[in-house]
Amino acid sequence: MSQKPELFLDFHGRFIDALGIQMYQKPTAAIAELIANSWDADAVAVDVTLPISLASNAKIVIADSGNGMTLQECQEHYLKVGRNRRNAGADKTPSGRPVLGRKGIGKFAGFGIAKKITVDTISRATGEHTVFEMDLERLRSDEFIEAGRHEIKVLSHEGPNKKRKGSGGTKIILDGLTLGRAQEPNGFAARMARRFLLAANTGSFAVTVNGIALSNVDIGTDVEFDFPTDYKAGERPSDLVIQGREGVEKIGDDEIRWRIRFRKEPIGDEEFRGVAVFCGIKVAQTPFFFELSGGLSGQHGQQYMFGHVRADFIDQLGDDIITTERQRINWEHEGAQALLKWGQERLKELLSIWKARRAEWRQKLIDQKIAPFADRLERLQAGEKKTVTSAIKKIATVSTLEDAEFADLAGAILTAWEQGRLREIIGRIAALDDADAGVILSVMGEAEVLTALHVAEVVKTKLELVRGLRKRVETKELENAIRDYIAKHPWLIEPRLEFFRKETSLNKLLAEVASSIKLDQHPDFSKRVDLLLANGDHLVLLEFMRPGVKLDRDHLDRFTQYVDELRGRILASTGGPFRRITGRLVADELTKSPGNMKAIERLEANDMYAMEWEMLLGRAETEFREYFEIMTDRAPDDARVRDLKPDGSEGKKPKDS
Repeated sequence: MSQKPELFLDFHGRFIDALGIQMYQKPTAAIAELIANSWDADAVAVDVTLPISLASNAKIVIADSGNGMTLQECQEHYLKVGRNRRNAGADKTPSGRPVLGRKGIGKFAGFGIAKKITVDTISRATGEHTVFEMDLERLRSDEFIEAGRHEIKVLSHEGPNKKRKGSGGTKIILDGLTLGRAQEPNGFAARMARRFLLAANTGSFAVTVNGIALSNVDIGTDVEFDFPTDYKAGERPSDLVIQGREGVEKIGDDEIRWRIRFRKEPIGDEEFRGVAVFCGIKVAQTPFFFELSGGLSGQHGQQYMFGHVRADFIDQLGDDIITTERQRINWEHEGAQALLKWGQERLKELLSIWKARRAEWRQKLIDQKIAPFADRLERLQAGEKKTVTSAIKKIATVSTLEDAEFADLAGAILTAWEQGRLREIIGRIAALDDADAGVILSVMGEAEVLTALHVAEVVKTKLELVRGLRKRVETKELENAIRDYIAKHPWLIEPRLEFFRKETSLNKLLAEVASSIKLDQHPDFSKRVDLLLANGDHLVLLEFMRPGVKLDRDHLDRFTQYVDELRGRILASTGGPFRRITGRLVADELTKSPGNMKAIERLEANDMYAMEWEMLLGRAETEFREYFEIMTDRAPDDARVRDLKPDGSEGKKPKDS
């Protein structure tokens, strides 16, 4: 009798590429998967340690206080590819937590950012201690294409031991990192905090990144509107229940919980915009806008919106509709359609409310902006005052204009009217419907000359300010006069500092830092001028060396120590408003040696910059001259624009100015 035919399923090593590398190439996605494994292991604490650099020996360590594994569990649970724990009858962990793991391949997530994974685990049940290693290159080798079982390298194993039970848990060590750059802990913690809902579980599941507790990471700073608690009478959905700061609603028989907020200013990082969907504590859909298309009322509000929806039922459907790396939900699935529809309706409603609220806020803002011009407005005839005020308020309804742009346009309209320019266009804007923002922008588009003339006037003013600073530098006025001059006009140092303000609350700390590193005892630093500027959570230290100092390596090193010490003291306070500190050092001249230039490059890589006054002033003058040329090109036939020469000694002022 012939032998019974047999078939075997061979495990191809390159399957790891699909399971780990291709799906978990971002460090946040890879490490989030390993943190989720710690949740399923009933860990109370998870500590993630990131390296400060990507040296050859750099490692990432994820250590938890979970149940750990015996040698047998390592084999049957961890090393069994594709094991669905839920199908095995374990919907809950031993402590009663809902199990997050479903596909049985999250263990390979580390290969998305590392070449080697070492597992060091102690079983809380037996005290067994096992350490084994998975090497990506070996798993990809021909050895793992052959049929049969393949040996995994066991580095050490110790049998049951009662004394070790109390120190149970698992440590995952990622070695041979393939990251493009080292991860900055604060930014990484902020991104990781977006992947978990930890506020309600801080006592039972605490996660830290280099000592930063994710539950303390505030991703909701500078919030203007917070829904559902900020609903006004008549706005709130009839079946909505508010618990704490979350809204609770029913979608069919399923319950969802949500909270959606709007920042006062646009969210710069697109990764943080939108609404994330969570199942349990872990994200199932990274922030998005529920596939809304264009043409929405308040669509611009998407740049300000962030929030979360908790929909546990999505992860309890018969079909698994969450992608392997838990980044997206299959919204085509019938089980997700009702949630998608709810999200679209809720976001449309909130964006519309946001638009109305912003318009109200802008109306209040314009009243404040008009106040300084009260005397000028009162000098106008009653009809003129009404027209100009109405035109400015119409501009306030255009939500796409940022505050600074709005203030500039409002001032330009008033100035143009006073000077007898463009009155017909201003009158047309005043007569438009409040809600017709598109028409307002269209009419303003016809007023290209207004914009060009206004900007050209601003450029001329800024060029005069640059000359004023140059005069102070040349006459060695580097004490309080130059500090106050730059405090009023910070864009002289760098254009993006336009909206920074002078920060005086840290003056005492600044003096303490300088004293602690004995900066004041150095003769070249003793007469320097310090200035702090702030915008949101960004703090800039400006340091101007006394006249005649030529910057050398010693000066750069001392400046680096100064900024580092300031950063250390400020960032150590998690309750403070500043999370980013950068520095600018300005002097008469830089030593141009190769070593010095390399040191300056390293400074710039760490958000610290050294520059000469001549370079700074020359760059500013060149930039504003180029702006002026752009403006004159926009209105080449207007004599008033052409006559605004960017050189104070040339040209003549417009006749009607």
